[in-house]
Amino acid sequence: MLAAAPSQGTCLRSRHAGCRTQFVAAPVVRPCLQRLVRRQCVCMSTAAQKVSDLPGSLQKIVGSFQMVPDPMARYKQLLFYAAKLPPMAVEQHQPENKVEGCVSQVWVVPELRDDGKVYWTADSDSQLTKGLAALLVLGLNGCSPAEILSVQPGFIEMLGLKQSLTPSRNNGFLNMFLKMQKLTLGLLSSTNGSS
Repeated sequence: MLAAAPSQGTCLRSRHAGCRTQFVAAPVVRPCLQRLVRRQCVCMSTAAQKVSDLPGSLQKIVGSFQMVPDPMARYKQLLFYAAKLPPMAVEQHQPENKVEGCVSQVWVVPELRDDGKVYWTADSDSQLTKGLAALLVLGLNGCSPAEILSVQPGFIEMLGLKQSLTPSRNNGFLNMFLKMQKLTLGLLSSTNGSS
């Protein structure tokens, strides 16, 4: 549960001047995370983040997709990722875990473990969408909340999947990623509220 609903705002970082952003306010945070959580920029610009700025597992995935020049081969690579996704318990197919704005039904569930890292499970009723979810799960599993929140949606462009997917699938992929960031903020808010 988030402390405050996302609101539209103007990007405060000069390098993102003119972009459309969402700022998520989370007033109950530890002082060391306060700046990170309060002003998390969700910028659609691809120039703002480099592959080297991504978490290691996500860097590897982006690199593997960038090495595949053929859009159809990238599509097949997504189906391969779908096959690697561990199954999700049917009980986790709850409305609060469902990703809105996807053509297919998609669910994502985070778990903040004692090591301070977030681990994900996901599922979808479509193999292609399951591949997109698997890509995010494998790329963000074992990351700290700060690492997850620092990833900008522009990394999606780095994958080179735009040509392989319909606009609605691209939008659904973005919605999955944003839902994962929102759930991460919820984990931070709930742990900070209980400490």
